[in-house]
Amino acid sequence: MTSRERVQCVLEHRKPDRVVVDLGSTASGMTNLTFQRVKKYFGITGGDILVRPDESSAWYNDQLTEKMGSDFKHVFLLPPDGYDPLKDGGDVIVTEWGLQKTLKQGLWQCSSNPLKDADIEDIDAYSWPDPYAPGRDRGLRERAEYLYHYTDYAIAARAVSHGFFELAWELVGMENLLMDMLIDKDFANRLMDKILEIQIGFYDVLLSACGEYLQVVETGDDYGTQRGPIMSPELFWEMIVPRRKKLNDFIRSKAPQAKIFHHTCGSVYRLLDGLIESGVDILNPVQPSAADMDTARLQREYGDRLIFHGGIDEQTALIGNTERLKEEMRERISTLGREGIYIIAPTSNFQDDMPLENIVNFAAYAKEIGQY
Repeated sequence: MTSRERVQCVLEHRKPDRVVVDLGSTASGMTNLTFQRVKKYFGITGGDILVRPDESSAWYNDQLTEKMGSDFKHVFLLPPDGYDPLKDGGDVIVTEWGLQKTLKQGLWQCSSNPLKDADIEDIDAYSWPDPYAPGRDRGLRERAEYLYHYTDYAIAARAVSHGFFELAWELVGMENLLMDMLIDKDFANRLMDKILEIQIGFYDVLLSACGEYLQVVETGDDYGTQRGPIMSPELFWEMIVPRRKKLNDFIRSKAPQAKIFHHTCGSVYRLLDGLIESGVDILNPVQPSAADMDTARLQREYGDRLIFHGGIDEQTALIGNTERLKEEMRERISTLGREGIYIIAPTSNFQDDMPLENIVNFAAYAKEIGQY
């Protein structure tokens, strides 16, 4: 089987010849320092794509994903022409959303909430990013066409990294947003609707350029902590599910053949019915160290409705030795991949504290263990 055929089997809930590997998608890329050390290991000197200069995993490289053994290639909506978030000599950035981030221990972390004292009238007056700004789709159609016609890889695409809920709490503060969702619903609804409107624009630009070439469209929005959902299932159904369904319906209208991937960290078992109702096909990252995320139960209860993506825990297996990593892979392939309907990947980007051999051999180990 080619990589594209193998992925298509999984997307159609059919068993392929071996486990599918995805490296480079949402939450399975690399932190910036690790990206450089892995490039050095493989002797790669060029071909970098700067995908999101205001994130801790900013870079993508086709040669790197090939050397590592991924079944996917990825296309991205890019920053607009002239966008430069760096401020104050490179230790502070300001994103398109007006969020200030500070570099701490090699990672960009939010250090401002620009709408924390806002009233509902301030929402429309805020300086929002323009999804149709020139440059976002530069080279996008040409790249997707080339990958589709001249390679055998599956193709996945991403327009945004953070969803409407995550951006809303970054703008106003987590505690403030959760309180507003309970006691000032007009404000919370207006804020999330505004962000959703912009994000639909981002997906419009992305999918107008390359929608017909895609097998997977990636979305993301974190709804879980290590111990449980960030909000009650009732509030999730009320305020998140209808908006996520609106976005997913739009994506499906532009790329009806593609499956919709959703990234949400943490313990989200109690929210899965809502995610499925909203139109999610692929769940990432399936974090097994979080509460209620037992992978055997997830496959048993949801394997006929969801494709699981991820599952190899960065908190335990990926920082351990080779045998610990392989043990984790065997467990996930035998549970999440019991029927072959599984895409193996790390539960987050490869980090600087992980042994290099675990990163560069990740796909090779998975393929060795995951023969069906």
